[in-house]
Amino acid sequence: MILLFLIFSSIVVFVYFKVQQSRGVGPMETRWHSSKASMSIGVFFIAFGVNSYVNLQSSVAAIVALLFVTFGAINIFFGYKHYKAVSPYAKKEMAENEKQTAK
Repeated sequence: MILLFLIFSSIVVFVYFKVQQSRGVGPMETRWHSSKASMSIGVFFIAFGVNSYVNLQSSVAAIVALLFVTFGAINIFFGYKHYKAVSPYAKKEMAENEKQTAK
């Protein structure tokens, strides 16, 4: 049950960040939201892979689950790495945009 909740909530979070990415004003802000979306889709892949193995428990399901978990872990790793690299610039860009709109 917890895996299904994790699957659906990660998809909702992914869609939220993709919408925020399309609404982004500057390039760093869109990349920032893209990295967060990448991490949430990574969580989806891991939860989906584990859920498929738990429910099916066959050798084919184990291979598919291993692929999904690997792909999800790669998405989370590189998404986090990109998030840490872009985060200071995106926050600075958002602060500058707020100053310009306040004038």
